[in-house]
Amino acid sequence: MNKLRLAAFAIVCMAVCILVALFHHPVVQGAANAQEVQAQMARLGRADNLVHGALTVMLAVLASALAVFDRLLAGLRPVPSGAHIAYFLGCVLLGVAMLFDGFVLPALATRFAFLKPADVHLLALIIGTIGIVVQEFSKAGLVCLCAAVLLWSYAAAAARPALPGWRWLAALGVPAGLLPAAWILFGDLMLTPHSLMAIFGAHTAWYLAVAASLYRAGRGDALIPNGNARPELKPARAGREGYR
Repeated sequence: MNKLRLAAFAIVCMAVCILVALFHHPVVQGAANAQEVQAQMARLGRADNLVHGALTVMLAVLASALAVFDRLLAGLRPVPSGAHIAYFLGCVLLGVAMLFDGFVLPALATRFAFLKPADVHLLALIIGTIGIVVQEFSKAGLVCLCAAVLLWSYAAAAARPALPGWRWLAALGVPAGLLPAAWILFGDLMLTPHSLMAIFGAHTAWYLAVAASLYRAGRGDALIPNGNARPELKPARAGREGYR
């Protein structure tokens, strides 16, 4: 299996796995006071560790697979899109948020599980402050990912010769990048597992288009010279299979 097809499979697998992990993201529910919040966070600590650790690894694998797509585009379009920089920055910001949300907060809740009631409010203040940091870093990271999707989509639409399936990349990339970014920047959004699934679900539609384009390029489909003509197979394969 060549590198392009391997990257395509990695993108599909990681996108689906990230959605599954977000679905199983631990959530504090029904807590009446700060002590109950702390108790639930301590009890969910192991699940938090597993989910956020898995998300960090999967996001890193997804970024590595998208780097293959970026290098393929860079060979077609001489002007760098800057998308890989935006995506890397987004991954770093999300990584910091997941470190605090999945490891620091559960550790604090577990370490100070037996505080006196008078001291719990101070811990709740600390946890609340870290929660704000998690929210803002996550939003900034997601906006960077949206920017990367838009830049890659533009690069795919402008590249000549064009990639197979470039129209789908452009058509899905614009809403996948613009709508979540607008929701984050201009909406009164509190990030929860459900809102994260909605945002990443929009990105996943574009990821699948990227995977399809990489797979077709990896199996030998020719690039489209002017973006409109029907692609021809490379000479070595045209005699065997003709048009796809």
